[in-house]
Amino acid sequence: MLRLTLAVAAGFLTMSALVIATQIAMLRYLFNSGPGMDVDLLPPAYFLAYGAIRLVYAVIGGCMSAAIGKKYEAPTILGALMLGTAIGNLVMNRGGEPMWYAALVPLVGAVVATMAGYRWLGRMTIEGVAQRASGGR
Repeated sequence: MLRLTLAVAAGFLTMSALVIATQIAMLRYLFNSGPGMDVDLLPPAYFLAYGAIRLVYAVIGGCMSAAIGKKYEAPTILGALMLGTAIGNLVMNRGGEPMWYAALVPLVGAVVATMAGYRWLGRMTIEGVAQRASGGR
């Protein structure tokens, strides 16, 4: 149980740290602004790039939680945690993000993290290794 909790925490904290660092870097170096800037002034390219990066980081977090937890429950709990934060983000929407963005990106991210963790665990099983060795037959 402790391993599962640590796996979910590691996946979530890794995703969060990467997302925050990327947001600060994107705002500063690509869009010449800073955190706390009025979201209405940001171009749509920002939301598309930031959303795509968040999905990549969801894959990393899902795989990390699966690798540490070694059970299907780890990425499932990570996905549920991401859904919970998505609901909180929708209710509060302090960032002033467009509603479609505030709803879509965390929802898709939760599904992507869960599926990436499942895929990671499928590759770690003996059946997955035997299937790859035989050429997928």
